[in-house]
Amino acid sequence: MRVRPRYAALAVGSLVLVLAGCGSTAAAPSPKTSTSTPRSTSTTASPATTTTPTTTSTSAAWPSYHANQSRTGAVSGASPLSSVTRKWSTDLGGAVYGQPVAADGRIFVGTEENKVAALNPTNGAVIWSTSLGTPLTNVQAVAGCGDIDPLGITSTPAIDPTTNTVFVVGEISDGNGTVHHQLEGLNMDTGAVTVSESVDPPLPSGEKAVNLLQRTSLAIANGRVYVGFGGNYGDCGNYHGWVVGVATSGPPDLVSFEVASDGEGGAVWQSGGAPAVDAQGDLYVTTGNANPDPPQGGPDPKKYTESVVKLTPTLSPVASFKDTVAGGDEDLSTGNPVLLPDGDLFAVGKTDIGYVLTQSGLSQVAAIKGICGSDPDGGPAYDSAINQIFVPCRGGGIQEVDLSNYTVGQRLSGANSAPILIDGDLWAVEYPSGTLTQFDVGTGRALETVQIGSSVPNFVSPSTDLSSVFVGTTSGVTAFGA
Repeated sequence: MRVRPRYAALAVGSLVLVLAGCGSTAAAPSPKTSTSTPRSTSTTASPATTTTPTTTSTSAAWPSYHANQSRTGAVSGASPLSSVTRKWSTDLGGAVYGQPVAADGRIFVGTEENKVAALNPTNGAVIWSTSLGTPLTNVQAVAGCGDIDPLGITSTPAIDPTTNTVFVVGEISDGNGTVHHQLEGLNMDTGAVTVSESVDPPLPSGEKAVNLLQRTSLAIANGRVYVGFGGNYGDCGNYHGWVVGVATSGPPDLVSFEVASDGEGGAVWQSGGAPAVDAQGDLYVTTGNANPDPPQGGPDPKKYTESVVKLTPTLSPVASFKDTVAGGDEDLSTGNPVLLPDGDLFAVGKTDIGYVLTQSGLSQVAAIKGICGSDPDGGPAYDSAINQIFVPCRGGGIQEVDLSNYTVGQRLSGANSAPILIDGDLWAVEYPSGTLTQFDVGTGRALETVQIGSSVPNFVSPSTDLSSVFVGTTSGVTAFGA
């Protein structure tokens, strides 16, 4: 086991994501003390249910945000998923903002109460649970703004299947209005802590971790875990957008990329989406506007703001593309980049313009106007069979975009959050009302809509283990299946 001192950094080795959250019996660390001692983990099972995990797969069925390093949100080979009903709902005592992720017959989730849990996908029983520490509460008063309270684990965690480890990052209250962001690596079988360290970026003088929100999903590649940071809702305080990376073994070897080094802002938040990673291990992220907002009409004058940025494994920028018409709060980082199989990528922000760029140098291939008609929010899903991408629209609907001729198609009504594709059918959630809809992408017809039975967080995105669909809620996780 390796446990690192606080403020060391974070990282890991191949790419996969997981999400965590449930009731914990592990003690929270004392404020302002080192977390160099691993925390105890207890198994907590529902009394009338078995906790033996199903073993239909020995690999990760949904190992990261939107299933793969390209962030396409598409999987195939599932059991028929039609006429689904609510199979179970597990109350974990806190909101689950990230995707439930599936590996080795278990579901992993994290909550805003800083609880991490492994669940049985058949019945939702808790296999193990643990706590990262005390979340920040009374967030607006302490930080000056924000719309998540309590504030603990907000991002989708990541699994490293080579070490059987699930990684999560939580915001930990140290008391007296101070916080730090803690990475925990947990054994997937037992929940035992194998890595524990602070992953706050190297903040400039006068800036505080309490003004950062770790919303971006974790990514694992190049023997590192990568973590993105933006600001709290409302952009209060002094902050920069960041990506940091830490080695999974040996010395932490912290690496970092700072947005707007000539100013402030430039959040890397992506509505919860993860950095995309190509076959060479380079990362792609989108960034937001400078803080305070620049003039309308663009371009945003600060370095790497309102941009798609390509980063080396050690997070040196090697290419960038700036959305020159993005001004004010028109935020290109409302969704993550999606890597396309032809060597291009797709990104879209609040200007409602979808950009197709080359991965090699981020030169523009196409600019597709009129996407959504309201802010696109969350990671798009890409169907390679028909070469179409599906963009969630905050104002309602899932916007179809044809990448063969760079045109806007129909808008699928009945959902507004980041969709996924399972065997060619689209699944998406309507938030905050809480419905899950399956669409036929050929016709745009809603095949079925089911009530989740609970309200759901903003930007929530479903996931699957190829036999059920899982949705994070404001109190836990709900599963749907035949």
